[in-house]
Amino acid sequence: TTTSMLVKNEIGCAPSGFEPWGAHRQRRIGILLNPQSGTNRSGFDACSQLLAQHKHIIHREVVTPEDVAAALVEMAAKQVDVLAVCGGDGTVQATLTALFHTKPFDARPPLALLAGGTTNMTAADVGIEGKPARALQRLLDWSAGSGSMGHIERRSVLRVDRGPDCTPFFGMFFSAAGIVQVTRARWDTRRRASSHVMRGALGTALMVGRYLLGLALGRRVVEPTSIAIRLDGQTFDPADYLALFITTLVRLSPGIYPYWGEEAGPLRYTAVAYQPRHLLLVAPSLLRGKRNRYLTPEFGYTSKNIHEAVLQLETECALDGQLFDRPRQHPLMITNGGEAEFLRL
Repeated sequence: TTTSMLVKNEIGCAPSGFEPWGAHRQRRIGILLNPQSGTNRSGFDACSQLLAQHKHIIHREVVTPEDVAAALVEMAAKQVDVLAVCGGDGTVQATLTALFHTKPFDARPPLALLAGGTTNMTAADVGIEGKPARALQRLLDWSAGSGSMGHIERRSVLRVDRGPDCTPFFGMFFSAAGIVQVTRARWDTRRRASSHVMRGALGTALMVGRYLLGLALGRRVVEPTSIAIRLDGQTFDPADYLALFITTLVRLSPGIYPYWGEEAGPLRYTAVAYQPRHLLLVAPSLLRGKRNRYLTPEFGYTSKNIHEAVLQLETECALDGQLFDRPRQHPLMITNGGEAEFLRL
C-alpha cells in the first residue's frame, strides 16, 4: 500500500491505499478538458493527440460551469470510476460545485487533477504532478493497469452559502479583502502580458511581491475592507482587513503554509488586519505558518482551525480565484461541505 507523509497542520487529509479493482484491471476514466485554461492554451494539442490514441477514454471539452454539469451527468451515466479535470482552479471549482450540489453520481468518484490552468493552486496541492500531457500519460498508464500505484488523499471541501435564493458554491480556497483586489488586478495584468511566463505563476509571484513591498513601506496599495465575523459562534466586532482567507489546502504554493491554528476544525482560517504591525518581521513566519512573538491577534494576525465562518461584508469575494458578488441582504456562510477524494500518482 502506498502512503504519503502528512505535513505540519495537515487537516482533513487521510491518505490511504487505492487498489479497489486489483493491480492490473482497467479503470474507466472520464476526463474534463478546458481548452481555454491558461496552460492548456499552449499544451492542448499534446493532450488531444494522447487521447486520440485511447479511443475508449471518455473525454469532453468544457468551458462554462454549465458545460461541466452537463458533462458530469453524461459521465455518471457511463459509470466512470475516476474523474480527471484538466483545467485551472476555476474548472476544478465548477466540478466540485456540480458534484456536491447537483450530485450526478450515486457515489462521487475520485478526482485526478491535471494542472491545465494558470496558477493551478488546487492541482499543485492534491493533483498529479507535471505538465498536463505528461500527467495525462501517467494517468492513462495507471488506468490501463500499469504505471505507478495510486493512492487517495481525502480533503474537506468548502461550502459557500450566499443566501437562500443562491446556489451554493463548493471549492478549496475562499478569499476576501485585499486578496480579491490583487486577484482582480492580476486578471488585468495577465490579459496585457505579452509572454506566457508572465501570464503564469512567475508573473503572479512578482505582482504579489510588489504588493507586499508596498505594504511594508506603508503605502496604500489596497483599500481596507470592513468585515463583521463570527467564527464557530464567537462574534467579532466589524473591523478593517487587509487579507482574509479560508481553505482546506495544505500548501498554497511551494513552501507557503500561512496558517498556525491548533484547533481541531477542518477549515483553516487566516486573517490580517488592515494595518498590521511589524509586517516585515512577521512575513517569513506568516508565510511558513511558524509562530513568533509578533504573529498574534494583538498585532493584527489571526489563524484558527474552524468549522464555520459567517462573514458580513459589502465587497466581492472569490472562491478558487473566481470572483462573485455577495448578496447584501444575507451574510456569507462558509462551512465544511463534505469530503472529496483525490487520486495521487
